Amino acid sequence: MMKLFRYLYYRLYSWNLKTWGENDLPQWNALFGVSFMMFLNLGLLGLLLQPFGLSLFMRNELPKKELVIVMISLFAVNYFLFIHKDNYKSIIKELKKESKEKRRTNTFFLWLYFILSFALFAFGAILLGKLNR
Repeated sequence: MMKLFRYLYYRLYSWNLKTWGENDLPQWNALFGVSFMMFLNLGLLGLLLQPFGLSLFMRNELPKKELVIVMISLFAVNYFLFIHKDNYKSIIKELKKESKEKRRTNTFFLWLYFILSFALFAFGAILLGKLNR
């Protein structure tokens, strides 16, 4: 799974750098993007566990403090994985070498991951909302 997030970071970084340049701090924008996707995936996991009486951090009321703590924690962990000591530079250097065919395949799987993450979260939230009525 970490390979997916490294690749997502690389693609977000590259896109941001190409679109807005170094002044837009692409390393930080990519960090926000990866952290958001991880948070969305944790939210989906929380939604999936709820019907079984298990709770990751979701309850009937959204616990705002817990959600903020989880998001900040993800952001902090990702900071150390991607930005601290310029780790992102080695990721970019490593993944920049991919072939066109590999890039096309990886792009397909990245879009599939992105679309499924949002769609499953939305579907889970709607379904859970109907079950809780």
